[in-house]
Amino acid sequence: MDLNKIAEKIKAGLRAKEVIIVVGSMEVFYEGRASSTLGAGERLLIIKEDGSVLVHRPRGYEPVNWQPPDSKIEVGVDEGRLVVEARRVRPREVLKAVFTDVKAVLSFKLHDEAEFAMYATEEDMKRAILMEPTLIEDGFKPMESERRAGDSGFIDIFGVDREGNLVVVEIKRRNATSEDIRQLLRYVESVERELGRRPRAIIAAPGVQRSAMRELASHRVEFRCVTPRRCAEILKRGQGLERFL
Repeated sequence: MDLNKIAEKIKAGLRAKEVIIVVGSMEVFYEGRASSTLGAGERLLIIKEDGSVLVHRPRGYEPVNWQPPDSKIEVGVDEGRLVVEARRVRPREVLKAVFTDVKAVLSFKLHDEAEFAMYATEEDMKRAILMEPTLIEDGFKPMESERRAGDSGFIDIFGVDREGNLVVVEIKRRNATSEDIRQLLRYVESVERELGRRPRAIIAAPGVQRSAMRELASHRVEFRCVTPRRCAEILKRGQGLERFL
């Protein structure tokens, strides 16, 4: 592709305050609060209408390099390479992406005025489970929330199952990790020392990270799929019922 034409297309997108995506082989250099160099690789450079800049690799959801809004962006061709430079004055920061090959350039005027609505927090999820214990299982009866477990912290929900077995429930609004499972086991051991009975361990979350699956099985921790969205629906339904009570 003609790098001069690409540079002009990016400049036109910047003038129009469009969202610009450049895909190609690049090196990335940063100077500012620290300094870094990222060797050649095929990546995405995203320039947003507010002047923020992000560099994404083919894997992962976080940018490997970025500049915040209101960056001053300059584009040019130097010795057969496309150079995109994003600068800030205070604090002084410079992010430079140097392309040796460009596969595609996209530029759009996007409109987005929608309000962001986040589903239930972990506290909301706990309220939903207390309102509808069958989210954990039929016959589950919560007895306490935020029950102290020695020096280990506080149990989200402590209860009994239909057979009278003690149950410790740990709630996470994102996929459970190995550390979440270890934390739950510390609660279990604290309850066992206090009451002389080992409770069942249940982790309630949207999912479990693959790296934590073996630990889940080896320690006989039970998983219940409970999502923030489902909990938000239960709370909303409960608020609707309150109007008739």
